[in-house]
Amino acid sequence: MKPLHVLRAGRGPTVLLLHGIGSSATAWSKQLERLASDFTCLAPDLPGYGNSPDPESATLDGIVAAVADVVRGVPAHVVGVSFGALAALALARSHLELVKSMVLSDATLGRAPMPSDEREAWLRHREGLAHELATRSVERAAEIAARNAPAAVIEEIATHMRRARPTGYMTVARAIAQTDARPWLRHIAIPALVVCGEDDRVTGMSVSQALLDELPHATLMVIAGAGHAPHIEQPDNFAQAVRKFVQETAKLDDHR
Repeated sequence: MKPLHVLRAGRGPTVLLLHGIGSSATAWSKQLERLASDFTCLAPDLPGYGNSPDPESATLDGIVAAVADVVRGVPAHVVGVSFGALAALALARSHLELVKSMVLSDATLGRAPMPSDEREAWLRHREGLAHELATRSVERAAEIAARNAPAAVIEEIATHMRRARPTGYMTVARAIAQTDARPWLRHIAIPALVVCGEDDRVTGMSVSQALLDELPHATLMVIAGAGHAPHIEQPDNFAQAVRKFVQETAKLDDHR
């Protein structure tokens, strides 16, 4: 398996940062700047995104295998946004020894429970987006950000989105369409911080509430002034929440 391209910064406990379907590793730039003073931050381009190779296995399991290789057996605190949160859950499900804790922001839990015709319509829509991200990135970024987001924030989200490639984008789309993570949740008994932008119009509070209800050790934080990308829209608040959660989790580990 060819290794993923990874942005690296800092020293300390390992924090693995996983991006969403319409994004890439560079979307974590503001978090790398804020967290590198305390943590070793690893932000991979997922298979088929940015500077990473195309996926060798076009499945969620294939994505998870590539992500697991990034940490090389060193347990990490895993932070995921949107599909990145689903990937974090899948990593914890199959490689629990690699996941110390999870920050699950504006998560998707998959679309397998949807009626098949709705799921196929969603996939067709995504296929159209996959080949038009370069021209529709600003339009899509405006749907992802909070309704009152500044133009500069929308353009930043769009810039990271344009690093996605159709192969990677559709691999992730199919993984979302084929997955229902809800049955996994009660079995993932590690500390979890569930984050939701207060104006997330993509997945929204209902998914965050499902995580809070089903994960055995979950707490919730709502970030004001953010939509579906709080790590970009409200970077200081997001980084503060991650730092506090990871440091408190590490203290609990020290006392065990």
